[in-house]
Parts: sequence; C-alpha cells; structure tokens
Amino acid sequence: MKIKTISAIFLVGALAACGPGKPAKPASEAPATAPAALPTGPEYDSTGVIAVLEGQTVTLDHEGASAAKLAAGRTAFQAYGDILAEAPLTPGARVAFRFHKAGDAWELTELKAR
Repeated sequence: MKIKTISAIFLVGALAACGPGKPAKPASEAPATAPAALPTGPEYDSTGVIAVLEGQTVTLDHEGASAAKLAAGRTAFQAYGDILAEAPLTPGARVAFRFHKAGDAWELTELKAR
C-alpha cells in the first residue's frame, strides 16, 4: 500500500513538471539584441594558387581583383570550416575563389578547384 501511495505522488509530481510552463513573450517584449548579421558588402571573384594553409587562414597567390582594389600578389584570407570542408587544401592547388572585405581583413566566401 505504501508503494502505491509513493508511486501516485511521484506520478502527480512528474505530470505537474510537464505542464505548459510560462507563455512565450510576444515579439514586442522580445530582447532588442539580435545576433550579428553576416557582412553584406560586395563579393569579388578571382583565381589563384594555394600557397600556404595555416589553421583557418589560406594564403593565395592570386590574379587580384580590380573592383576590390586588390592587386595581384600574395594575400592571406580568413576561411571558415564550411568553406574549407569542400575546398582543395593542398599547396599548389589551382583555385577559383570569391571573397569580401570583413573589417580590415579579406574573408573567403567560396573556394573551389579550377
């Protein structure tokens, strides 16, 4: 009998814990801070050769991009995991790439074999 009483109390407590909880806040009461947006500036295209891969920095010997005011030469670009996951990562690999300005640095948005 004592076990049934304890089981019943446990069951009632468990069901109470699964209740509806607090209602969601309306959009007007949502916090004003939003996650930082991705850079929306222009993207540029170029081609080149991978010179060095060090962590998430890819150094490319490239043809440049006049629209970006980036002269041909060797430039280090920041690259994130999703870009590197599908890219050829061997030094000497010929690549086509897209990039944009992120603050004072250049950031790859696409890197693929050519």
